[in-house]
Amino acid sequence: MAGSKKWISSGFLAVFLAAIVGFTAGASPMGLQPSEAAVVAQTNAARARNGLPPLAVDPSLMNRARNHARWMAGNRNLAHGTGVAENIGMGQTSASEAVSSWMNSSGHRANMLDGGHTRIGVGLAYSSNGTPYWCQQFR
Repeated sequence: MAGSKKWISSGFLAVFLAAIVGFTAGASPMGLQPSEAAVVAQTNAARARNGLPPLAVDPSLMNRARNHARWMAGNRNLAHGTGVAENIGMGQTSASEAVSSWMNSSGHRANMLDGGHTRIGVGLAYSSNGTPYWCQQFR
């Protein structure tokens, strides 16, 4: 209808945006949780604003990032893993807040805007007291 606004859920929008911004064949955006898809989409949007190509979702990095987020949440310990470039966070209540926090930190921003990175994995887990733990890994 002309003049009417239709609202769609932020989860659906995140998955839709992620599907059109930076996913490659073989990577299924539907396998991502809405918050994970939103982090990927927002990271790729930041890269686009800086003239960089989008990152492709990598199943291996997704598995690693999810496992690390679960480990941090289970141990209530914000600690970096090893072997890959990584951004971690604790307490941010949304994907937007997590990405904004990383973009406002020089080291985290450098990871997100590194032109040598081509792949991404994202994980989100909650501790027993409900604190969110985020992990973003790059290759």
